[in-house]
Amino acid sequence: MLAAADIVLAEWGRVDVLVNNGRYIGPGHMNRIEETPLELLELHLEANVMAPLALIKKVLPGMLERGYGCIVNITSGAGFHDPPAPAGAGGWGLAYGFSKAALHRVAGILDLEVADRGIRAYNVQPGFIATERMAQDMGGYSFDASQGAPPDLVGAVVAWLVANPGAAEDVMEETASPPPMRSTKEGRNIEAQQACRNLGLLPGWPSQ
Repeated sequence: MLAAADIVLAEWGRVDVLVNNGRYIGPGHMNRIEETPLELLELHLEANVMAPLALIKKVLPGMLERGYGCIVNITSGAGFHDPPAPAGAGGWGLAYGFSKAALHRVAGILDLEVADRGIRAYNVQPGFIATERMAQDMGGYSFDASQGAPPDLVGAVVAWLVANPGAAEDVMEETASPPPMRSTKEGRNIEAQQACRNLGLLPGWPSQ
């Protein structure tokens, strides 16, 4: 991971935009607490929280030096909502939810620390997206991946955020989630599907 960042910096000399979209792929997402070894929880934290933080710390000094940068963490509603049912019965396990919850706290704190130095930080919450991974991992747990939104939706929202720094604050106010629990600044959260719909970023979606 950091080796890849070193290659990018060596080739291009700078990173202006960092999108933390990687996550842990492996067992434990649908395990109940009594069935989940602590070591498995640590793997989720390592991939879903510590790896994004390592990348942030890698590129942030250069962003601060230039006075410009945008950091987007792809979070999840599982990080701030209780599941609708126990893991394996329509909900998700602790490992995914609590690691995404930890990641979800990063953008708001980072923004408070460095916004006045030209760095923007956001959470983008995709919602239910129809990916091959979703179909593969969750098909046996009452999740119909075909009902999700298209993957291009998330990319369209992230690209818009990067290109429209001033307007992004207005979108945050319109898509703050879950209202009224979170102010527009606290949490820096953007609901991708709502933002995409409001801004008309993906022609043909939604279909009606």
